[in-house]
Amino acid sequence: MFDPVMFAELTKKDVCKDDSRKYYRFRPSRFYGGISTADCVGCCLRCVFCWAWNVAARPVEHGEFYSPEDVVRRLTRIAEKKRLNQMRISGNEPTICREHLI
Repeated sequence: MFDPVMFAELTKKDVCKDDSRKYYRFRPSRFYGGISTADCVGCCLRCVFCWAWNVAARPVEHGEFYSPEDVVRRLTRIAEKKRLNQMRISGNEPTICREHLI
């Protein structure tokens, strides 16, 4: 049987380091009327409709570690450049690295 809690702990070892987390891209997105997006690496689920399955399935092979401050700087820079007023972390499961979010 698939255990997402156990899988989250295994994934955390690959995508979390102290307060840093792995991301594979930062981008503006047209969704929600325009939003600055940071796509993180690593997920504890294996949804059949996942559009980022390659990154979710092999987190060791994708992305780089960024501190929370680096992520905010990058998201803010994109938002200012594109005149967006929303930001998000998306792409996999952002809550795996709780320390990074807080």
